[in-house]
Amino acid sequence: MISWKDDYSVHVKAIDGQHKKFFALINKLATIKSGERAAIGTVLDELIDYATYHFSAEERLMQQHGYPRFEEHCGYHREFMNKALLLKNDFGRGKDIEPSEVMEWAGAWLHQHILRRDLEYAPYVTAKKK
Repeated sequence: MISWKDDYSVHVKAIDGQHKKFFALINKLATIKSGERAAIGTVLDELIDYATYHFSAEERLMQQHGYPRFEEHCGYHREFMNKALLLKNDFGRGKDIEPSEVMEWAGAWLHQHILRRDLEYAPYVTAKKK
């Protein structure tokens, strides 16, 4: 299980809330047993849908505030989506997907992405609010 920590806060309430929801979706994978294909497929769909929603919201925010590394940041989002869609496609073709492996990958990605990438844009979007 992965847990929210205050260290992840970008000090934008909506984005912090979205990150918490992202953590909750990833943690759903911990409740699924290997071979529960319907449950795995459902969570993969939810994860992809939510990532699409969250990344769009985050990218709009960065764009509105003129974040100078916007394109680079969007590239990290595309990398996540490409991997998630590849997993979903493989799963759809009958490949067995272990929930723990998806959870480990997605959790590690989100943890690193927030701490290394999202916290970089935080000063740009919070400074404009003052």
